[in-house]
Amino acid sequence: MKVFVTGATGYVGTALVKNLTGAGHTVLGMARSDESAAKLGGQGIEVHRGELSDPVSLVEGAKRADAVIHTAFPQMGPDTDFVELMGMMTTAVAEMVDSLKGTDKTFILTSGAGGYGPQTDATPLDESTPIIAPTHAPNEQKVLGATSEGVRTIVLRPTIAYGHGGSPPVMAWFGISREMGGGVFIGEGDALVSSVYIDDLADLYRLALEKADPGEAYNAASGSATATKEIAEAISEAAGLGGKTISIPDEEIENVGFIGRLIATNMVVSTEKAQRELGWQPSGPSILEELRNGSYSN
Repeated sequence: MKVFVTGATGYVGTALVKNLTGAGHTVLGMARSDESAAKLGGQGIEVHRGELSDPVSLVEGAKRADAVIHTAFPQMGPDTDFVELMGMMTTAVAEMVDSLKGTDKTFILTSGAGGYGPQTDATPLDESTPIIAPTHAPNEQKVLGATSEGVRTIVLRPTIAYGHGGSPPVMAWFGISREMGGGVFIGEGDALVSSVYIDDLADLYRLALEKADPGEAYNAASGSATATKEIAEAISEAAGLGGKTISIPDEEIENVGFIGRLIATNMVVSTEKAQRELGWQPSGPSILEELRNGSYSN
């Protein structure tokens, strides 16, 4: 199958492209820059120049493939208008999906477990739980609604991805921890968060591409949820901060950027559906193992 991958040189996209080509699929990779195009070309990947702010370029890529896996996310800076950014993402998704109506082609959206909103307890949420976050709901509604219009749509809801010494949220957590001199957590650090090893996540995308029924959504997490204080301690050790941790009061969350909001409350999901329906078997190291003994460790 020929798959158009947006964000093909990003953290998730890089692992996904490797997984897809390893399984015999052909990838058409979106590149925003000359550097990204060269990276893909060096791997023998066909390049399609595109940009999230230019929906026409995305539609052209979608039409050139049998399936689309959307992993791209707009680039963010200190002055980014988040509302404007999410509006751009919604427009890009809508244009691609609309271009595929009546084709029975596949469109896989990368959403996120954050769409469930804050959890008051640590009961694992399954895919029947409503998506309420305004950053996630419009895209999911658009994508899943297109199932009745001749598009094979699927949604993946990853938790915090990690591995290979990367991941935007993990590196942001490292960054603020180094800046403050200790592994950062919010409040008591007892919030539990699910996470997913990047290679396991890439495998789930491929399995969804090959096996999922139209209109289905799948959570993505590896192993059990972990207390944020434990992760903060492991980050501190990996960053050479001696295991020192720093608690940030709830009222000061904004001082540590988006990572503060991400780790302030429970985010625990069930992945029973993906394992049952797709045969997904996550087998990578846990986030604590990877931080202490894997790609992030000193």
